[in-house]
Amino acid sequence: MGHKIAGILFDIGGVLVALDGVPSMAKLLGVEPRHEALHAMWIASPSVVAHETGKIDAAAFAAGVVAELGLPVTADRFLQDFCNWPTGLLPGALQLLDEIPDSYRVAALSNTSEVHWDKIRTMGLVDRFDQTYLSHRIGCLKPATGAFLVALDGMGLSPSDVLFLDDGLRNIDAAVKLGMHAHVARGPEEARRVLAQYGVVPSSAGA
Repeated sequence: MGHKIAGILFDIGGVLVALDGVPSMAKLLGVEPRHEALHAMWIASPSVVAHETGKIDAAAFAAGVVAELGLPVTADRFLQDFCNWPTGLLPGALQLLDEIPDSYRVAALSNTSEVHWDKIRTMGLVDRFDQTYLSHRIGCLKPATGAFLVALDGMGLSPSDVLFLDDGLRNIDAAVKLGMHAHVARGPEEARRVLAQYGVVPSSAGA
């Protein structure tokens, strides 16, 4: 592509880690599992925003979401299911991260909660990142500009030096407006294709 980048900023859920949230919520709501529509509904919930920015605990979050979205389950049952949304690494995730040369700064910017991060931390991802910027710790959710600015500041890079990969169009649009290179990547294979276009990794595993 001709763009020389110095850092790569990854979303985690849907890019590197499998999340069961969309099908789970679709089933509870009795709607089609459409990613963008359900994601928009999710982040429109005040309790989701409060929890994923570290302002309320898991119990208050679960009670709030059940009430706000009219879910046909108890708060306890919802929280039990919610804790299991991160189901594991997507195939090739660790291999892809390991192939990125050390000359690049590699960080994560994720809208997540403490309960999800506790599970994701067991998957071997964390030590692959130079930094992790998590919404429940930084107090800010993508696609808000502030979330990206925290990550850019921590990476010590300007927007034009950073490639951002996310599975959500709203987040990609926000990053592009800031001047970042940003592409939708739903899974490690799509992420690899983008990284290969920027000359970061070979175009196929083992190539």
